Amino acid sequence: MKRILALPLIILMVLAVVLSGCAKSSSSSEPTSDLPVEAVHLGDNLFVITKANEQEKENINTPFVALFENPEEPGEIEVGEVLALKYEVFYESLPPQAPILEWEKISGERETYLAGFNLANILLEHRPGKTYLIDVRSVGEFESGHVPNSINIPVEKIGDITEVIPDKDATILLYCRSGNRSATAANTIQGFGYKVIFDIGGISGYDGELEYGSGK
Repeated sequence: MKRILALPLIILMVLAVVLSGCAKSSSSSEPTSDLPVEAVHLGDNLFVITKANEQEKENINTPFVALFENPEEPGEIEVGEVLALKYEVFYESLPPQAPILEWEKISGERETYLAGFNLANILLEHRPGKTYLIDVRSVGEFESGHVPNSINIPVEKIGDITEVIPDKDATILLYCRSGNRSATAANTIQGFGYKVIFDIGGISGYDGELEYGSGK
């Protein structure tokens, strides 16, 4: 009888562990702070807002690129650090700019942010020397059609990125065919010390004209 009763108990314990693990791994678009948005610092006061509360979502769509006036001395907020913040109304500028009213640093491990090709286009335009769009598909796939301004580093050779892009403060944006290889590459280069990584997903999400050939 004890063995019969123990089996349902074991099943319940296993389910509890699985469900708790799923809860921890799920990502939310809501800020973890009481402040309305969370933004990752790319450098030179340029931020990407990655999370916004319901009220802010009426005004902006995340990810949202913005310049925020640094509340501290230059260099106080490092590349890759995440701030929870409240800001004034954006000025009419490109990218939008606003002073910070309240802020706090969000601690925790660095993560890969999900985004689309629109963000890649904006960052390549406003921060070209620090932004790299990486196509992690095979050489053949790359030559048969790739997004302009992208660099081909196949996922199985993603370790080469440290030689191609030695600057760990650079913003890295990864894409592939469907999103699987870009996620794999993102997980790998997290360990290389890069501070800002975006997973753009699959090239099927790109609606512009493609370039062909090696791109060199």
